[in-house]
Amino acid sequence: MGFFKKRILTKKRKKALDTFRNTAIKALEELKGGSKDSLSKQIYAGMIQNVKHTPIKFFPRRSLRETIFSGGGRVFASVVKGEHVNQIKIFQKGNQMFVVKSDFINLPAGHVFKGDKLTIDGIFTLCHEYGHFPKPALAGFAAAHAMSYEQGEELFADILSAKLAVKMGYPKDKVLDHFSGRGIVYGRVPYRAFILKAIGK
Repeated sequence: MGFFKKRILTKKRKKALDTFRNTAIKALEELKGGSKDSLSKQIYAGMIQNVKHTPIKFFPRRSLRETIFSGGGRVFASVVKGEHVNQIKIFQKGNQMFVVKSDFINLPAGHVFKGDKLTIDGIFTLCHEYGHFPKPALAGFAAAHAMSYEQGEELFADILSAKLAVKMGYPKDKVLDHFSGRGIVYGRVPYRAFILKAIGK
């Protein structure tokens, strides 16, 4: 941080983040309680644990990475607004080997906060990153829709974040706008249909 740099996570920002977490947990508990099958209950329980325990690292910028690439005579831009990181580090001490697993979320503060308040896009990004965790039956879901495992994980995080955002009281049209344009990631998969179903529209 340095001696003269302003803190990214001020007391007011931390309070706003804690309020978001508490509201998200309450909404996820309601989604879990309203689920009709054990798999859905298990998935919501996993997301609740994610919200409760996954630390966030904030960076002083508006995006984590920006990439410009071309294909088929067109130019595209890719902007990463958040990422959920799973790291495994192996340490050796004498004849013993230790495996340390860490799980955290990276977010750009300029995207998540405006002043001391959370932005609506920042809230939706938080919902998405909290939607990343080990899920039962994900491999089968991805295979059934002709996607890679990674695409299936991203789509499921989008579905869960859309459900959570609506349950937290955000307008369906705002949620839908947030996800517009992401369908390109999934090729022929009917992405919009999944999001429409997720928000109940």
